[in-house]
Amino acid sequence: MFRTLRQHLFQGIGLALVIATGFSAWVTFLRLAFGTEPFQRLQTTYGAVVQLYYAGGLTGGILLGLFWPLRRWPLGSALLGFIGVFPLYYGAALLQSPRAQWFTRDNLTSALLLAFIVGAPVGVVYWLRDNPHGPRWIDAMRYPTPANAAKVSVVGVGVAALSYFGLSRWTGGWPAELSILVSFLLFILPLGLAIIVVVRAIRLRAR
Repeated sequence: MFRTLRQHLFQGIGLALVIATGFSAWVTFLRLAFGTEPFQRLQTTYGAVVQLYYAGGLTGGILLGLFWPLRRWPLGSALLGFIGVFPLYYGAALLQSPRAQWFTRDNLTSALLLAFIVGAPVGVVYWLRDNPHGPRWIDAMRYPTPANAAKVSVVGVGVAALSYFGLSRWTGGWPAELSILVSFLLFILPLGLAIIVVVRAIRLRAR
């Protein structure tokens, strides 16, 4: 058990540190291209930003390793993707804020939102790659018949259309992050899913 946990921790930390290195390479380019001015404007330093990315990567990697068994299920993989990228997005939010505003609600909610929108789909994609066959409802969309593609299209386009005309009325007084989340769930997600399923059905039929 402990050997498996150690292996999972090494995998999670290794993956997260690779991502942190990518982020650090980007800020290194900014430091070489523009000097210290971008960091001074945000009341921070190049070294502090790099440390922040690696600290976030290490934290995300440990969390990935601890929850690695969740990748057996689609929702678990989505949660893993969310957990894995959240520290890095939070670090990016801190990079764009003066040090006095690092631990504000705006930074936290924006990082949570981006981690959900990006990390969760990435986790699902990795689950689909590692599991050629899964629950029946997933396989119905992954290997769709023309009838299934038509059903998904009607539902997806219908939900997206209702959202398009209703979201501005429903979310007018909501916080911006919540409005973006609802728009993603009720407009972008169903419409994107309908397009993906239709394209998949066309490709399967053309074989």
